[in-house]
Amino acid sequence: MMDDPAPLRSYPAKVLLYGEHNVLRGGQGLAVPYPRLSLRWVRGERDPRLAEFAAYLQKSFSEVIDADRFRHDVDRGARLSGNIPTGYGLGSSGAVCAAVWDRYALHSSPSRSTSELRDLLARLECFFHGSSSGTDPLISYLDRPLLLGGGATDGRRSAGPVELPDAWSAGFFLVDTGIERTAAPLIEHFLARFDREPGAIRAGWLEPANRAIAALRTHDRPALYAATAAISEYQLEHFPRLIPEDWWALWNGGEAYRLKLCGAGGGGMMLGLALDPQATRRALGDELLWL
Repeated sequence: MMDDPAPLRSYPAKVLLYGEHNVLRGGQGLAVPYPRLSLRWVRGERDPRLAEFAAYLQKSFSEVIDADRFRHDVDRGARLSGNIPTGYGLGSSGAVCAAVWDRYALHSSPSRSTSELRDLLARLECFFHGSSSGTDPLISYLDRPLLLGGGATDGRRSAGPVELPDAWSAGFFLVDTGIERTAAPLIEHFLARFDREPGAIRAGWLEPANRAIAALRTHDRPALYAATAAISEYQLEHFPRLIPEDWWALWNGGEAYRLKLCGAGGGGMMLGLALDPQATRRALGDELLWL
C-alpha cells in the first residue's frame, strides 16, 4: 500500500490568461494555477489509464522516476481524484504529471533549474499528447504563475515564475461553454492564418495580449480592460471559428465584461474580465467560476 499522501497537497489546473495561440509565434503568455479545480492522491479502484502511464514510465524513465514503486502503488489502488475537466484546455494531464513527479521523482526538484524541470515534465506529458512544452505540468507542480517569454517562433518558448500584484484576479472569471474540443485543428487554423497575415494578427491580437500582461503585472486596471477588450473584439471579428456560435451575441459585454478565448478556443472554458460583476451575472448566469 502506498504511503499516506501529504494531506494538504493538491495539483491545480492551469488557466492561460493571455497569449493563447500567439505564444507559438513569438508573443508573450501568462498562465496561472487555478486551485478550485485540482487533483489529489486517493485510494480506490485501480485506474487502468494510470497503470498504462506507469508502464510507459517503466520503459523509459527509470533514471528520473521510481516507476516500479509507482506501478506497485497503482496496482494497489493509488489513483488521482479531482474536478479538472478533460478536453477543456485546463491542464488535466499536466496535473497528473505534476502529481506523479512530486510523489515519485528520484531526485530533489529544488536542485533542478526551471528549464530542466520543464523538459522532464514535458517528457512525461508526451504520453498523453504525443508532444508537450512542459508548461502545464510545471505550473501545476510549482503552483505559481508563469510568464511565457516572447521571441521563440517554434513553440519552444521560455517559461519562468512571475510575481503578480495582490488582488490581480479581481474581475476574472471562467464560463463553461459545455463543449469539449480538440485543440490541434484550432491551432493549425491559427498558424495557417498567422503565416498568411502576420502583421495584422500581431497588431490586432499579439500586441494587445502583450499590453494586457504588462498592465496586469503593474496593476493598471484601465489599461488591462482596454487591452482585453481589443483582444475580444479582434477574436470575434477575425477568428469566429474559434468561438462557439451560441456565444457570439454574448461576447461583447461593453462596460460590464469582455470575453476572450481561454486556450485554443472552440469550446471548453472561455475567460472573462468583468468591470461590473452584478451585470455580468445577469447576462451570463450565476455559474461563473471567479478566479
